Amino acid sequence: MADELLTLDRGNTTLDCMLHTATGLVRQRMGPDDADALREFLSGPVVRAIGLSVVDQGLSMAQLVLEELGIPLSVAGIDVPCPLDVGYSDPSTLGVDRWVGAVAAWREWGNAIIVDCGTAATVNLVTREGVFVGGAIGPGPRTMAHGLGDCAGALPVVDLDAEPAVPTSSSLDAVNAGVSIGFCGLVERLVDDLIEATSSQQAALLITGGDAPTYLRHGRIPFQHVPDLVHRGLRCLDEPE
Repeated sequence: MADELLTLDRGNTTLDCMLHTATGLVRQRMGPDDADALREFLSGPVVRAIGLSVVDQGLSMAQLVLEELGIPLSVAGIDVPCPLDVGYSDPSTLGVDRWVGAVAAWREWGNAIIVDCGTAATVNLVTREGVFVGGAIGPGPRTMAHGLGDCAGALPVVDLDAEPAVPTSSSLDAVNAGVSIGFCGLVERLVDDLIEATSSQQAALLITGGDAPTYLRHGRIPFQHVPDLVHRGLRCLDEPE
């Protein structure tokens, strides 16, 4: 890997940037339209960039800034195809963030189950042979909290930083437990069903995403936390075997 690679992970609500240099990694999340923040982040030399976006035209701002600075940008799923075999009837419906994370998991662990906790929570399986089998998509913890607030406005606002336990003695504790522990239950059931359906008892269990700490505080599966998994996948695409 040449020095000064920039990887960009454009999610539903943020732009997650990482610089890969000879001296280490530098990471910063920013608003997806905050051009000034990106320019400041790129104050040092950058050779090239590779990124992904889960929303249409989500890297438009970044592309304009990078063009100003003379930095070429490749986009996963557009300029760089998926190197995995995709076990979908229509592979074009597979979200780019899911397969990029799976590429990193496959390169480093082989057979792996990946849980990515963001606006959506995805559970994905990649085999040792490099086949993206699929999995499930559900709401992330913040999405669950916002949905509960939108549909039941009389309830207290969920605090995902609380330390919930069941049973509870107040409505606030009850919604905190219901969302935080309930989210963990969602993940655990999906992972258990995926393992049973595919006989993947030996798969590495990985968790990533901005809300992974919610699961790690309250969940029961001993996942390995890989907070930069998508950036690792983008780096793999920049360095094809």
